[in-house]
Amino acid sequence: MRAIPILIGVIALAGTGLVLASCHPREPGPIPAQAQPAAPQQAPAAPAQAAAPQPAAAPTFTPEQKAVADTIGAFAKAYGTADAKALADFFTDDVVVTDPEGVETRGKKAVAEMYAGSFQENPGLKLESEVAEVRFITPDVARVEGRSRLSSVKGDASEFTRFSSLLVRKDGRWQAAEIREFTAPAEDVAPYERLRELEWMVGHWVDDSGNNKVEADVRWADNNSYLVRTYNAQIQGEKPSSGTTFIGWDPQSGQIKSWNFDSEGGHGEGLWTRTNENEWIVKVQGVLRDGRPTSATQIHTILNKDSVKTNSIERIIGGQVAPDIVDVVMVRKPPQPGVPAPRPAAAVEAPK
Repeated sequence: MRAIPILIGVIALAGTGLVLASCHPREPGPIPAQAQPAAPQQAPAAPAQAAAPQPAAAPTFTPEQKAVADTIGAFAKAYGTADAKALADFFTDDVVVTDPEGVETRGKKAVAEMYAGSFQENPGLKLESEVAEVRFITPDVARVEGRSRLSSVKGDASEFTRFSSLLVRKDGRWQAAEIREFTAPAEDVAPYERLRELEWMVGHWVDDSGNNKVEADVRWADNNSYLVRTYNAQIQGEKPSSGTTFIGWDPQSGQIKSWNFDSEGGHGEGLWTRTNENEWIVKVQGVLRDGRPTSATQIHTILNKDSVKTNSIERIIGGQVAPDIVDVVMVRKPPQPGVPAPRPAAAVEAPK
């Protein structure tokens, strides 16, 4: 059995490499990864990492405007407690909430019930809100414009929306009398915002357990629009292999997607789903250089901030069931002192 140089895989998550077995004699192969042009067969140097983008400067508010904006911030913080009754205190009795589909919910009681249902169906929801503008209509009535990001530990894609809220001051407290949400246009959401849940992957990763020798570097591409993973691997004494994986946001599927290219000419794609705070599942499929289709399910479990375990199961190669590959653990290593960092991968073109 020879190892197949295609990583139909998307082992990108932890920088893990998993090998696909084939039936052709004596031809070594790589480990599963994604989109990777062949690289020199040597341990990679510490990667040059594009810095994650700095958050945009917060608007400058007057003390009166800040008091209104702080109410929105307090609401977002309270949202994380999943306490629908506490959230209801942020609304007037006759509040009207309109979602991006145009569905209206009227009255404090109905709004509280709406939130309670959401929290029950989707535990662990997290809301982040950013206030862009506060305009006073009267000293006690203010229009607030901004955007929000709603995420779930269940792995659902984050929702990005714009909002327009009307707040009124009663007895010294600001409360929302109206909230309208609108689906955020694509240009509102930078690629980095879609990928930042995977930012922990950035770094130099190693698996030198047993007969496996795998090294991988994960870094941000220019403009932080993709994560790029390059790797060198030797599995069970087979011939070394290498590859490159791009991880980005696919607007068509509404999911994080990866594209893998290995040094033998194989390629693959994977769709990523976050199932809980410490686990990602990647459904991958690809094509070997000889034309045979491949598929697998990869489960990436974050053990701690510097180690990740990958299991590759349900593996099919050319219509034949292949053995599972389990308990592959990659460990992040600090860069070696004095090792020059390579130039950023500006020259590596991301898939269109």
